[in-house]
Amino acid sequence: MTNLQTKSSATHRPVRRRGAAIAVLAALALTAGACSRSSSQVESGTSGDGGGSTTAVTGAAGAGDFGNLKDVCGPGDAKGATAQGVTDTEIRLGTISDPGFTGRPGLNQELFDATKVFTEWCNAAGGINGRTVKVDELDAKLFEYKQRITEACQNDFALVGGGGVFDETGQDERLKCLLPDIPGYQVSPKARGAELATAPLPTALDQTPIAVFQYLEKKFPKSTQKVGFITGNIAATIVVDKQNQEGVKSLGWKIPYQSQYNSAGESSWTPFAQALQSKGIKGLVYTGEPENMAKLLQAIADINYKLDWAVVGANHLDANFIKVGGQAIQNVFLYSAVVPFFQTKENPATQQYQDLFAKYLPKGKSQALLGVNSFSAWLLFAKAAKECGSDLTRKCLYEKLSTTSSWNGGGLHAETDPSSGQGSKCGIVVEATPDGFKVPSDFKLTDGLFRCADDSVLTLKGDYGKGATLASVGKSLSDLK
Repeated sequence: MTNLQTKSSATHRPVRRRGAAIAVLAALALTAGACSRSSSQVESGTSGDGGGSTTAVTGAAGAGDFGNLKDVCGPGDAKGATAQGVTDTEIRLGTISDPGFTGRPGLNQELFDATKVFTEWCNAAGGINGRTVKVDELDAKLFEYKQRITEACQNDFALVGGGGVFDETGQDERLKCLLPDIPGYQVSPKARGAELATAPLPTALDQTPIAVFQYLEKKFPKSTQKVGFITGNIAATIVVDKQNQEGVKSLGWKIPYQSQYNSAGESSWTPFAQALQSKGIKGLVYTGEPENMAKLLQAIADINYKLDWAVVGANHLDANFIKVGGQAIQNVFLYSAVVPFFQTKENPATQQYQDLFAKYLPKGKSQALLGVNSFSAWLLFAKAAKECGSDLTRKCLYEKLSTTSSWNGGGLHAETDPSSGQGSKCGIVVEATPDGFKVPSDFKLTDGLFRCADDSVLTLKGDYGKGATLASVGKSLSDLK
């Protein structure tokens, strides 16, 4: 029986809306700028001067090639007004994000930035079969996701490369209007398991990656019977926390300490540090925002306590985490299916992604994991749309997407199976240090930059929610035209 921390500073608090948003950021990369843009329509029909950068695009054999993908975009003779948002000359699509949220201006701006870079590059190469890609930037401002879905239902052919913190609020509306979604990320169980959605980097409700725990079990074998879990006190992060708990229990680990922190942040993290010390916790699994984890690590260091290790989400692959945590960041590990940005020189696709930002949006958020997710979603859409040719309908698009069983975003990330909705069996362990990030020298790679193994992903037995279905809104795939 685990001991759930119940002190007032950690649990059983009402969730404030702003705080909930901040805590959900952690779930984006687990499940995953200062200026915000308007939700006005952005036409990306020109290449743009991008501030005058002349950086060459590495590994691009052709104008419409990306990484190991050939002719993703290019000229063609596709014709016909085949569906809503599709004409002889253009394809109108929507991308959702939350940069207009006043509580955190620029929230997930990287989704819009990666979208702009893709469309500028794609249209400069000739579009998709000659059709120009036009994007509606749909700013949900955190709490207006449903409204943006309603707008997209009226105007757009599909949603591509986006995501919203409160994405559960618009899934029924999206399915009612039969709007396909190729998301950059998904948060809620209702979205993660939703029909008529194909993610390039799926986050299944019935699976969780355990490779980082397998690595730590070998590196710190004496720590596994004294593991603590801390997460924000909102539904999305609690689901991820519970999935991780089932993951470590499958390895025979013991969890003598669990706690939840106020998602708005804590006035002091010392009580958490003292609780970890009193329980003799050796390893910590944290689900939350990087800055809060940095402060917790500082509190642990301030009482002269030392953990053997800590595990955080891939969202901690963030320079601000190092900046805030400083010397308190010791033996902190994360797991990612995306090639980290510090490995740019080792991976041509990551280099090309950076080069395209330098050319088309040099001041954009080029080193944010969700941006890579978004770009991969756009590549996946473009490949499927190209294969449809002049017959670009939602039915054709979804058929192409739902039969894509092998995908790596041109080399941006580990191989995934979008058709199954299951997570990748490949990934990389990254260690955070006071000096930055690195791949541990004793982490054994099996497939290029990744370790791939069938046992790196655990099939879960717990109930972590259900996805939205077409049947629940009186629709079926046969209604797709």
